[in-house]
Amino acid sequence: MNQIAPLSFGHTELSPLETLVRQITAVLDARPAPEPIDPEASTRERFMELLVLSLANMYGKTPVPVAPFSRAIMKSVTENMDDNDAGAFTSRADDWIRLEGMVRVQEGAKNYVLNRMAIAVLSTPSSEGTVGEVMERIMRFYAEPGPSVAVRKLTRQFGGYFMTRLGRGG
Repeated sequence: MNQIAPLSFGHTELSPLETLVRQITAVLDARPAPEPIDPEASTRERFMELLVLSLANMYGKTPVPVAPFSRAIMKSVTENMDDNDAGAFTSRADDWIRLEGMVRVQEGAKNYVLNRMAIAVLSTPSSEGTVGEVMERIMRFYAEPGPSVAVRKLTRQFGGYFMTRLGRGG
């Protein structure tokens, strides 16, 4: 019986996670200069950035309950927003993270811990560390020197990646 050998092109295709992690690493290593957020950035785009920064903040402090985001994190995402819109965005983002069940609420406080499913996704390994560790690196970059347009774009994509993994149950 003749068998046909599988085609081999001498390389393996990278997973979507690995492709994204390598893009993030390359951009962060290039240390692009900070740029202001586009005033026309949608609420969804801003939320995806905030989601990554919040998860990084909580992941690094697991299992200690913490606020999902600091004033500095919010400032980097609400830049160029009207004060009323920024206040509503902050409140709704906090509510969404809590109501969608990504965190457990500490009774009587706005401090949260990540739930089991979120920790599972954040613990997914990549060539540059876990998903949570890559998010922590992004968070440090947002703090200093500050995000560029390219960093913001990849951060939003990483937030989308996290949501698709969470939606699939890990």
